[in-house]
Amino acid sequence: MKKFLLLILALFTMTASAFAADSEPRFDNMRTALIVSTTQRGAEAQYMLKRLREPFRIPYWDRVEAQEQLAPDGITIDAMRALSEKYNADIVVVPVVQTWYWRQYQFFFRFDGEIVTDCAYYLSVYAYDRQQDTLKSYSSRGRERESASILNNPYEILGKAMDEVLAKLPYKRIPTDIEAVRGSISKLNVKTTEGGAKIITNELPIPVTQ
Repeated sequence: MKKFLLLILALFTMTASAFAADSEPRFDNMRTALIVSTTQRGAEAQYMLKRLREPFRIPYWDRVEAQEQLAPDGITIDAMRALSEKYNADIVVVPVVQTWYWRQYQFFFRFDGEIVTDCAYYLSVYAYDRQQDTLKSYSSRGRERESASILNNPYEILGKAMDEVLAKLPYKRIPTDIEAVRGSISKLNVKTTEGGAKIITNELPIPVTQ
């Protein structure tokens, strides 16, 4: 009897999970953004990857993480095009640390023994657009030298640099080419497919533009 009850419970759990997955809302005009990591392992590379995920969220974006990794010198239009085709992605983005230098040192010849932070950075995001069949890069670079009492956190520099890169990147949290849709969000309709999946639609097409 105990085994029978466990079997019933397992079947119920599987059915409920399948129903929940099938009833998840999907959007007609959602674009697919494929995020590809590189073979770089530093904390700065991981920070770039984390920040790059931020704009790509539902309802406008379906964010997919690639299983493949690219070496920085392997980011070519052919490689990006192939990934776009494999994952059926509208855009493919890859963050790359071109240069990252962070050092703190002390001036021993000064009486106050001041510690100085010296930093140089060059961060890029490569973006492939399937509709345009183009590969472009968006970067931020600079150098900072300041007292450690003022500049003591590398993520301040990384954050500022990624803010600049994301501002240059033409793919926004709410794409700029669909501003008209924002005012008509109340006109969204919900349709149900034969399989029971809910599809949220609107009357305006959403082209991908630069």
